[in-house]
Amino acid sequence: MRPGRTIKAQLRLYSLLLILLPLSLPLAAFYGVLRSEGLRKAQGEMQAELRHHRYDVERWLGYRLADVVHVSRTAAVRTVDLPAMKRDFHAFLDAHGDFRSLVYVDAAGRTVLDLDMPEGGVDLSDREYFLRARQGQPFISRVLTGRTSGKDIVIFSSPVLNQQGNFAGLVFGAVRIDALLEMVSSLRRTPVDPSFLVDAASGVPLLAPDDAQPIPLPPLDMLVDGPDIYRNRVGVEVLGVGLSLKNGEWLLVQERAVADILGDMHRLLLLLLAVSGLTIAGLTPFLLRLAQRVTGPVERISAMSEQIMAGEYGSACPSLDVAGLPPELERLHRNYCRMSERISTHVSELERLSGTDELTGLANRRLLADAGARIVSICRRAGQPCACLMLDLDHFKHINDVHGHATGDEVLRRLAAAIMATVRSSDFAVRMGGEEFAILAPNTDAPHAMSLAERLRRTVERIDLRKAGMSVPVTISVGVAGMTVAPRYGAGPLEDLLARADHALYRAKQAGRNRVVLWDDVDHAMVEAQEAPDGEEQAQAPPVCAGR
Repeated sequence: MRPGRTIKAQLRLYSLLLILLPLSLPLAAFYGVLRSEGLRKAQGEMQAELRHHRYDVERWLGYRLADVVHVSRTAAVRTVDLPAMKRDFHAFLDAHGDFRSLVYVDAAGRTVLDLDMPEGGVDLSDREYFLRARQGQPFISRVLTGRTSGKDIVIFSSPVLNQQGNFAGLVFGAVRIDALLEMVSSLRRTPVDPSFLVDAASGVPLLAPDDAQPIPLPPLDMLVDGPDIYRNRVGVEVLGVGLSLKNGEWLLVQERAVADILGDMHRLLLLLLAVSGLTIAGLTPFLLRLAQRVTGPVERISAMSEQIMAGEYGSACPSLDVAGLPPELERLHRNYCRMSERISTHVSELERLSGTDELTGLANRRLLADAGARIVSICRRAGQPCACLMLDLDHFKHINDVHGHATGDEVLRRLAAAIMATVRSSDFAVRMGGEEFAILAPNTDAPHAMSLAERLRRTVERIDLRKAGMSVPVTISVGVAGMTVAPRYGAGPLEDLLARADHALYRAKQAGRNRVVLWDDVDHAMVEAQEAPDGEEQAQAPPVCAGR
């Protein structure tokens, strides 16, 4: 390698020739523009990511509220069957780890069943969630301090109507604010810059110390010219973005250090801009000669990098005549091609793993939102039927308690193997979480879906599993639903289909387990008509729960 051919040697020569040319003012202005655009771009990325986070938080809150609404509509609660309610409440808390407690309050506002306080009632008639319940409204409270626990909690409440349709009290579940904040913090896509919740009225982060300073974000209805930069609670200059949440009661905020956004731009950009600007101004012929040898290969490599940024990881490496390239560009081209191949391999593997349940090898719930919606949409556009099977292992907690979690994992793997051996290649099987699974069967009507479910139930029933000389009985309950023309439940056709199948599964477990139950709109409407008073709007079925 001849030293005179390297870009580094040529730039040193040009910098020595051009260092005396005064372009400090234009360079400062150019740097200011780049800095502003860098901050604006980061603000746009943060806002886009925060919108995703807000959707996840609102969905999490909605699921917790739907769980409590479902409990408030059970027969044990509506008839105030305290022994049955106590069993149901314990089972609910075992299956829903986010909830700290579950309480039934009578129509006078006194607690009747509180697992944290088995004796004596507490008067809650002055609480906002009780007043909302009397108006027939499910409610999510602000951050409260529990009267019995002294902990910061969020209350999810739902009114209870007796069999005559009259107000009979409410059921509320208490979720510790720590659980909500941990969920929000887990949404971050990078090791830094987690989102956090702020009380909109005070501007202080939730669970912050009493002397904490408010976040100096501008009002959401104010137009701000440029990114909002301020010093955070530890004195670091940050770029802050906030979005309203829960009807404006909370703010979802993300902060990113300005130093992290700009990186080494202060030093590197000034150097590069000085070299390029002074070279263009004083040594145009030399610059053109160098550009002719550099810009072509760099543009080709840059074009490939844009394809990679757009998700086209399998693009071919650009073909270049490396014989005429400077040594640095030759090395860059060779290393870039190798790096591109590695990225393509790693991304393909990550995409496969992100949508696969590690234990069973089935698709996971994350993949269901995209692949499931696509299957349902294709069937609807083609006018073809589509069915959903929602199945749950019977007495799975008992298997874990008696035989151990290793046996429980083996049961889940056996069940997954039975599913894959029974369904068609066009069917989509997914582990929803815990012991709950779902199967989307395109081009399948309700009778054929029932036949598939019954075959699967019999296959699982025949699983021969023994541990320590003991037989481990394995059975499943299955709820089946077919796609309807006009969805009633959830935000779309997929959510409607899952909700119907989930409700059918609930009925199968109520009927004794180890059976298949088909969702029937007519039967369900008759049950609703018998339970609700005349003229009252019928309540919708509960959305899909995370587990039983």
